[in-house]
Amino acid sequence: FNYQFALSDFHSLSDQGAGGLAYYDQMRSYMELIDMKVNGLPMITWSRRANKLYLWSDIEDKQLQPGDYICAEVYRAVPETGEITDGMTDPTTILNDMFVKDYTTALIKEQWGQNMSKFEGMQLPGGVTINGRVILEEARGDLETLRERMRLEQEEPPAFLVG
Repeated sequence: FNYQFALSDFHSLSDQGAGGLAYYDQMRSYMELIDMKVNGLPMITWSRRANKLYLWSDIEDKQLQPGDYICAEVYRAVPETGEITDGMTDPTTILNDMFVKDYTTALIKEQWGQNMSKFEGMQLPGGVTINGRVILEEARGDLETLRERMRLEQEEPPAFLVG
């Protein structure tokens, strides 16, 4: 493409053309802007579960070249023993995730609310009445918030080139 562009606008480089070298420079800058808007910059994602950094870039398009630097600020939880274990081989790391604990608690709360709502209005000894609907509504609100948080924080971004 660059070769064809240079051939078609070669006459513009002379002072007799439509603006000389300034026109050529502006046009190249404009074409780079279009390329950046359409293709974007290399996408980089981090998978906490797999403990891997993914580069979503095509090597052939020369966006990343040998010798380029990629800097990432990464935080990692270190167990009390001081040993760093691979998250894929240690199944207990997923169970110690705070998001999983919150989501599981909300699911149990929803089930508890459903069970309690079957006995709505029943009076227990001591004058306490069962109100499972409030627990159920609160649990569903918590679940909606957690699902939105999961979608925003942990879901992979959609592919931009579809079709």
